Amino acid sequence: MNGTSDTARDRAICHEKFAAELTSAVYPLVLQSSLKVSWLEVELDLWKSLATTVERRFRQRSAALSADEGEAWREGLLADLTETALHVVLQTGTAGSLLDLQLALYRTVRLATRRYAIGVRCS
Repeated sequence: MNGTSDTARDRAICHEKFAAELTSAVYPLVLQSSLKVSWLEVELDLWKSLATTVERRFRQRSAALSADEGEAWREGLLADLTETALHVVLQTGTAGSLLDLQLALYRTVRLATRRYAIGVRCS
């Protein structure tokens, strides 16, 4: 295969692994709050939704970001991933404080993103 295809495939794998890491991190919070569907359906919906968000956000990212633009992009990524997870919870029903859940999801997404970024860089 040529370098471009290998790079695109490697990038897609990196994004999938990142989505899987995020799913593993936020799944316990989502599962505790979801009332109406099976745990497997919740996990699959969460993974699919996060994977779609990760892929979309990385496609929108410019390779030539300044430091300020990069920070803004990362903050937008965190917000989008948090909202994506929250949307899954809302689709499956929720118990408890929505604001508390949103804050817990944001913190968890932020931590998982930092952990993943230390070991791997997706472009």
